Amino acid sequence: GRADALVRSGAADYVLVVGAEKLSDVIDNTERTISFLLGDGAGAVVIGPSDTPGIGPSVWGSDGSKWDAIGMTHSLLDVRELALAANKTGSLSAEEAAVTDTAIWPTLRQDGQTVFRWAVWEMAKVAQQALDVAGVSAEDLVAFVPHQANMRIIDEMVKKLKLPDTVKVARDIAEAGNTSAASIPLATHRLLQENPELSGGLALQIGFGAGLVFGAQVIVLP
Repeated sequence: GRADALVRSGAADYVLVVGAEKLSDVIDNTERTISFLLGDGAGAVVIGPSDTPGIGPSVWGSDGSKWDAIGMTHSLLDVRELALAANKTGSLSAEEAAVTDTAIWPTLRQDGQTVFRWAVWEMAKVAQQALDVAGVSAEDLVAFVPHQANMRIIDEMVKKLKLPDTVKVARDIAEAGNTSAASIPLATHRLLQENPELSGGLALQIGFGAGLVFGAQVIVLP
């Protein structure tokens, strides 16, 4: 949304938008609520001027009542303070064991059932709102690219939205895992690689995550 606004306003001719994550740094392999779903990845897209609109209005927001549904065991600031205390010179290279011990190093956790219910029920509503503000219906879409949280959430959202069988659904999580900020660009890229005929058609994209925050919009696929 912001990149689109910068181009429309003339503040920028082109904007590079990047989504990248290295979640392997913050997982605990013995933890089973989220770590087994996660992956590392990166994706980027260039937004520029066009004679025809290619990016629909954004529907975005947050639900602070579920702020603790996804989080970390510790803050990175806690680790920093421990490292500084361990090395009186103030260097962050202090005692590697102190900052890599899984009891200290922050790792991701989630309340899976809370996130699942919220994503299925609330994000389907947000996705429908994105269709409404774009002035299109599910029948106008060629693709649906949701955040690759897990396969069950994706399948349930497809049911809630009553998407026609003609709509291709991105399920990149089977190969790439949940790459957080990188998941939508990666899933879009794979979908276009496997189905190049979708280029130029309308796709509904929706992302959500820790916060809990969300955003959705309809775009024209490159």
